[in-house]
Amino acid sequence: MAEKNSEELKRNKLELLGKLIVSLAHEIRNPLSAIKLNLDFLEMSRDELDDELVESIKHSQEAADRIKYLVESLLNFARESADDEFAPLNFIAAQAVELTKVKARSKNVKVIKQFEQEAESCHVHEKKLLQVVLNLITNAIEACDENGRVVIRTYVEKDKDGKPKYYLAVEDNGIGIKEEDKAKIFDDFYTTKKDGTGLGLHVCKNILKEQNAEISFESKYGEGTVFVISFN
Repeated sequence: MAEKNSEELKRNKLELLGKLIVSLAHEIRNPLSAIKLNLDFLEMSRDELDDELVESIKHSQEAADRIKYLVESLLNFARESADDEFAPLNFIAAQAVELTKVKARSKNVKVIKQFEQEAESCHVHEKKLLQVVLNLITNAIEACDENGRVVIRTYVEKDKDGKPKYYLAVEDNGIGIKEEDKAKIFDDFYTTKKDGTGLGLHVCKNILKEQNAEISFESKYGEGTVFVISFN
């Protein structure tokens, strides 16, 4: 009985959180539009500005575009769109790298792409997988110190029958995960981050399960972590 009540409480929390996310996303869009318009206006006067200011405006525009994309992604996810838009694995991975480059640059973290051409044959749900890969890359960047490194790889391995199996890996040389935390990182509402919600990896795992994919990881505290998605 206690377990049933606990599960119901978690579902209620997730439902309330979903409504809050939609509300916040709508509230963010209006001031964000004003910020983007003003940045665009400043860029029109770039010939009258010094190079450092122009560069700052460019970075601010990139950051605003990133926020806009995240807001739209949250709203799309909340709408539970039935659209089945599929795209090649490499294309989605490249999109995620592009969308996180501002964050990587802010921490001076080097992001490396290693995509196998054969992975192009793997087509997966674009919006849902992009959400997962964005989360993994963002976590990897945040785990790194200044001058850290994050590697995003796609690759193919064949089973004993010669059938190809596709993988996407996100590896970092950051802080790593403590042994006592490893069994809990996919639990909902579990986080070691000061401002974390504890929903990221839990949501990622559920999204991948819906897509008949699995996620696993290896980590050594103080050395780094690698998350691997396998597509069945």
